[in-house]
Amino acid sequence: MSWAAHQFEVYAVQAHLPKKMIGKVSFWAIFLGDFTPDFLSKFWVYGFTINGTRYGAEIPHQWHRGFPGMGFTHTLFFGLLIAAGFWLWKRNRAFVIGYALGYAAHALTDINDSVGVMLLFPFTTLNWTSETWAYAATVDGGKYLDGAAYYSSLGLVMDVFWLIVVCFSWRVLTREHWRTRVVPADARIWAFCGKYLPERGLLALYRATFFYGVCRMISWSAWAHLVARPVIDGVERVGYPFDLSWNGPYWLAARSLPHVNPWLAYPVALALLAGVYVAAIRLWEPMGRAESERRSRSGTQDASGVHDSA
Repeated sequence: MSWAAHQFEVYAVQAHLPKKMIGKVSFWAIFLGDFTPDFLSKFWVYGFTINGTRYGAEIPHQWHRGFPGMGFTHTLFFGLLIAAGFWLWKRNRAFVIGYALGYAAHALTDINDSVGVMLLFPFTTLNWTSETWAYAATVDGGKYLDGAAYYSSLGLVMDVFWLIVVCFSWRVLTREHWRTRVVPADARIWAFCGKYLPERGLLALYRATFFYGVCRMISWSAWAHLVARPVIDGVERVGYPFDLSWNGPYWLAARSLPHVNPWLAYPVALALLAGVYVAAIRLWEPMGRAESERRSRSGTQDASGVHDSA
């Protein structure tokens, strides 16, 4: 799994939209698409305790990414299925394309941990993983062991990588970009929020996910290496030790599920991501025409209703 990387992905997608979609794809749809997989599945991974009784998954990694379980929430198929549902409901290409791109970013980047995702679901339930770092969510360890393992391994590098991607695309965080390329695609939402917030507040709202990711990365890294007092190999340590080796950290048994050859994970994931972008580009104009036709029919029906009532 990824931590702050998912927050940074939202802005990376926003900054690298196909040219014809710049200023037209919903930022909030990208955010919602990237947020959906974990929203649907992760609450039960760590679980919660009430009156001394724990409620949660007995095998967290199986629940989160496997089948049977909620692993289908981290598949490209399920994300596109939801996007198709939104299209049938509202015929809003700005939202549907944004949602699909955000969902794809989340689902495809989660191949990096040792559990991975079911990239080709429903055709196969085998997971695809590059085994870059250890998946660490366990019943006993909870989110703290998970966070410690992630920020002591190449997971930290993953967060830093996506942070650098956004920093190289720093204009995506500017007021000008927000005014000219974000607001137009979600004019109604920003207008509604503008009733309660000044422009400075709206801009802060737009940037909030990015700064949440930065704070999350810093705070969890600080806790794992400066505050935590783990016992490893029978010795109490000040902070968890770093291990940037592949599939690290060494002091944790990586969780896994049946999967294909790890060497295939990156090529297939990149091919699927490219396929999503190509499909979005090809469908943009046809979806625009269908959207216009629906609005035209709706306007005609409304006018007819007014005429009849008169």
